[in-house]
This record gives sequence, structure tokens and C-alpha cells, in this order.
Amino acid sequence: MVLSCSRTMAILAVLVGAGLVSGCVSASDPESSAGKPVSEQSRLLNIARDIDAKGETGTALALYERAAEMSTNDSTTHVKLGNARLKDGDPEGAEKAYRTALQINPQDADALLGLGTIQLQHGDAIGAAKTLAPAAQAVNSVSAYNKLGTALVLAGDGAAAEGAFTKALALQPSNLDTKTNLALAQALSNKLPDASIGMDSVVASPLAEKRHFVNYMIILSLSGDTARARAIDIPDMPANQKNQILAKAAKLRSIQSPAERAQAIGLLAST
Repeated sequence: MVLSCSRTMAILAVLVGAGLVSGCVSASDPESSAGKPVSEQSRLLNIARDIDAKGETGTALALYERAAEMSTNDSTTHVKLGNARLKDGDPEGAEKAYRTALQINPQDADALLGLGTIQLQHGDAIGAAKTLAPAAQAVNSVSAYNKLGTALVLAGDGAAAEGAFTKALALQPSNLDTKTNLALAQALSNKLPDASIGMDSVVASPLAEKRHFVNYMIILSLSGDTARARAIDIPDMPANQKNQILAKAAKLRSIQSPAERAQAIGLLAST
């Protein structure tokens, strides 16, 4: 599952796609918007967006902080602050901003998506799944459903993960990463023939990359089809590394817990 971010975001290798001082003002702060016109807040947000687009992340972040200090009733401003903090490598500060946004509007889908993403990065798969479920439904994007699917897989709910990845694939049928995510979820649910068939079309694509071939090899190994797994030609992978992956993949079938097997596959596929 190709999400990027340390250990969890490497988990299931193509389960994709897919980081202190917060400065965040609580929604209950009575002075946060006193005497501050909305137009000034909007001006700051527009400037921050333009500066951020030029790559001046630090300056943009300072402007988002100022705009958030003016807002006690606009969840979107705090979401933008959370996004900026996350981009700047401050997940703890981003989480505070997303939580502030949700205090203002508990149904803010972007805030739920941001918070769920951080929970997933921190390894809280069950919490992330609960947070991302309503977010994915509201945002209805490939990325959101891939994140939800990843959380569900890591929580050990392969069937629900299949549903999330299927929705992501419906939005973008040609997405090879999503197809691989779905195949991995099927493999974890012991639907190995379906998983293998799904991966046949992935590796047949001229756009297939190394990670797709690695996951295909792992799925074939889980299916017990060692000969086909060994015959796969993985781009830019030396024979000794391939043999090491095959040896470890052969042991995956002995792992009974779906969640533990998912983590083992992710760590193996990210090597």
C-alpha cells in the first residue's frame, strides 16, 4: 500500500498511493477573532496559498498561523493550517489544527481526512479506519479510499478493505496502485486466485513499476505458485535480493493474523 510516510506508509508496499509548537488557537478562544475583519483573514489565506505555491513553505506557514488566530468559527482555515504544518514536517501540530477544525465542525471531511492520515502514519489503524470512513465517503477521491483501505487492511478487516479499494478503482479504473492494493487485500482474505488474476493485468501494463512486480511475486508465493513467482523478472532487482524476498514470502502463509500478515507483507514489499 503505497502511502508514503515512515513504517506504516510503506506497509503493504503498494498500499499507496498513497511528520512543535502548534500555534493553533482553540475554537473557544474568545480573543481569537476580536476586531479582525474576515477580509483580512481571506487576504492572508490568499497570500499564503500563492507563497506556498512558490515553495516558500515557512513563510506560508506563518501566514496560515495568523489567519487561524483570527478564526473561531471557520474550520477550513484550521484545515489549511493543518495541511501546511503537515507539509512542513510537523504532524503533531497538524493534528492539533485538524482537531480544532473538528471542534468547530465535526463533519468537516477535509479535517477528518487529515486527522485520519496522521492516525494512519502513527500506526493507529483502528482509529484511522473510523476517522477515514466518513471522510472517504464525503471526499470521494482515490487517495481517500486508498488510505481508508490501508487502515482497514492493517486493522485486519480485509473484506472492508476490498470495498474501499473497489470504490477507489471505480473512480480511476486504470490506477495500477489501486489495482495492486485490491489484489493485496484479496490475498489477505485468502482470495488468492482473484488476487493473482488482478495482478496479471497490472504487470502486463507498460506502466508497471518495480513495486508492482514485487507485490505480484509475493501474492504468487502466498498462492503456493513458487515456480511462477520465481520466474518473474523484476526490473532493477539483483538475483540475491529476489531470492531473499522469495524465502521470506514463503513464510507468510504461516502467519494467521490478517493484521500481522499485512504488516509482514508491507515490510517485505518495501525492501
